[in-house]
Amino acid sequence: MKRISTALGFLCLLASVAFATNGTVDRATSWKVAQIDGIDWLFTPDGRPFYSKGVNFIDSGKESDRSHQKKAFYWGNFFTSADLWRGAVGRQLAGWGFNTRGGWSDPSPLIDLPLMVDIELGRNSKFHWFDPFDPAMEATALETARRLTAPFQGDKRLVGYFSDNEVGWWNSALFVWYLGKGWENHTKRVLWQVLFDQYAGDWNRLLADWAPQGDISSFEDLKQAGTKLKLRPGGRGIQVVDRFTYLCARHYYDLMYRTLRKAHPEALVLGDRLPLYYHQDAVRAIGDSIDVVSTNYNVDSQDGWVAPYYFEGLRRLTGKPVMITEFFFAAEENRTGNKNETARNQHPKPGHLMTVQTQAERAAGLTQAIRSFAAFPNVVGAHWFQYCDEPFGGREDGEDYNMGLIDTANRPYEEVIAAFQQNNSLLDRIHEQSLSTAAAQRPSIRRASTSGEDLPASIPRNRRPINVSDQTLLDWDKAATRITDLQAPEPYVPFGDIHLAWSPEGLYLASISNTYFDPNFLDYQGEFPLSEAFQLHFFLEANGARHEYAIYLVPEPAPALPDGFDVKPRLFKMVDGKPAQEMGTAGRVQRLNKSLPHMHLEAFFPCEMFGLERFKAGAMLQMNVAMTNYFHEFTMGWTSNGIQDGSKGPAVLREVVLQDSLPGYQSKGPEAKRSMTD
Repeated sequence: MKRISTALGFLCLLASVAFATNGTVDRATSWKVAQIDGIDWLFTPDGRPFYSKGVNFIDSGKESDRSHQKKAFYWGNFFTSADLWRGAVGRQLAGWGFNTRGGWSDPSPLIDLPLMVDIELGRNSKFHWFDPFDPAMEATALETARRLTAPFQGDKRLVGYFSDNEVGWWNSALFVWYLGKGWENHTKRVLWQVLFDQYAGDWNRLLADWAPQGDISSFEDLKQAGTKLKLRPGGRGIQVVDRFTYLCARHYYDLMYRTLRKAHPEALVLGDRLPLYYHQDAVRAIGDSIDVVSTNYNVDSQDGWVAPYYFEGLRRLTGKPVMITEFFFAAEENRTGNKNETARNQHPKPGHLMTVQTQAERAAGLTQAIRSFAAFPNVVGAHWFQYCDEPFGGREDGEDYNMGLIDTANRPYEEVIAAFQQNNSLLDRIHEQSLSTAAAQRPSIRRASTSGEDLPASIPRNRRPINVSDQTLLDWDKAATRITDLQAPEPYVPFGDIHLAWSPEGLYLASISNTYFDPNFLDYQGEFPLSEAFQLHFFLEANGARHEYAIYLVPEPAPALPDGFDVKPRLFKMVDGKPAQEMGTAGRVQRLNKSLPHMHLEAFFPCEMFGLERFKAGAMLQMNVAMTNYFHEFTMGWTSNGIQDGSKGPAVLREVVLQDSLPGYQSKGPEAKRSMTD
């Protein structure tokens, strides 16, 4: 969740002291990160493994007109001194099973819990949206870091620092911003050199990918202030943007590593709290300049489902432990009177963050979520946002959510507290067993025990009817239906999860993914080109005929958002890899009502779309699925021999079997093949 002080950020830092172990940890004077038997942990200064169960914004509040009415929390309404509140809240949180003060929490030693501090080093050093490649920035960063860390030197409760909150890596925004700067800007010079090198100084090659805006006809012209380039449809200019993003991130993380190591060598560097989304090139750039990857996270479904691709991707891209630095559930049923909405000029639809109806649903969702977080071997903690509800009427920026463990009148939400008390004590054990849990997940590729050959992937029949018009994924058996072996071209990883299920009437598909894009970064007139849209392609061979359908997620103007847009799904029958016939989406495709960077969709493909009558258990099919995000930036698919561009389809189809029931289909080998419908 964005803090009032957070802008669409630019670059942040992180630093790291490498610490490896074979299962033992030396006693030390500071916090560490390490692995035991392949599982990541924090370690206390005395060498004990530590899974962080934290709360953000443990704050005493401020006196105001709203606090006098108990519409905003303030310690003076309930305690005779702030120190009495501090001692009480520390005991209270410990009694609820929490062991960490997360971001924006009171640092007083009277709250006797380990502390993680957001120092907003990037913003306070004026790196963001200024000139990060300016050689003077190193001295500025060091002076700022020494000033901000001074209050915490020698504090054994201090685990480490967050460099910033929700900086983000909005790659097109970075490109546009710095290209428009004058030649005196060092970062503009870096970007110009990236463009010159990419096209070997050949302006005509650049024009294949880019459409200059205005009177620009040479690389020399690009040195001017105010220059603009837009992506040309069908080009690959986004690859240049990603390269620039990587260089910016790499430079920044390296700079901040050096800075924090000098300012406070004993403290862990805990990341820049990624904003519900990560750009893969920026995350790849982290390298060794980090101890922990921190990310804010919005749970993917009201039942607490956590999409594994997100955390598996961070592990593969960085090799570093991950901490969830914000998550929450809000309920329409709440005592503060929160409306559960963000500033209307940003998100006109209430509840775009995780919102349920009742406090009981809130408790059930968080139970599933915190258990799921702990079951990832690379996750070392999860922090709830936040201690108290946001004030009645919302914060200064318009955000107004029932996020609290308590309401503004200092009354705990009983169901929520009971859920944390019951589950916090279990999380260490769940984390200890996380490798076994991960190994037990249903594989979509099953290998014969003797020959090593690939056996058919199994597609389960969902236990419940699936409704593709209800704006939820609650009716999905999400763990059982997830494809676990999606692939992406190196050095990238899948940017989402895909789920498949069947019924006698047809095949069901769901996708949970994140993406960020700016449609105004593309040079086009009229409708947004289908070729540049987010695409999901589904392939199935039946009775000797190959069928391909594609779902395009197309941005359209949104009247409720000035200069904004909405994303509408469109379904096409494809011929030779091209849209040939548009089909209605009613009852077939829905995009879930979630704001960017979320891109969640659900689809149903009736048997008749493949020239079939009904599916039956045991049927053998040939199929595949591939996804491409906007501007063909990233692609992923399900295939055994590599990935091609999602718009062209995979090189091969996969053999699958329709599984009769959960939990598992037991293959009898190739001799068990049956027709699709007998």
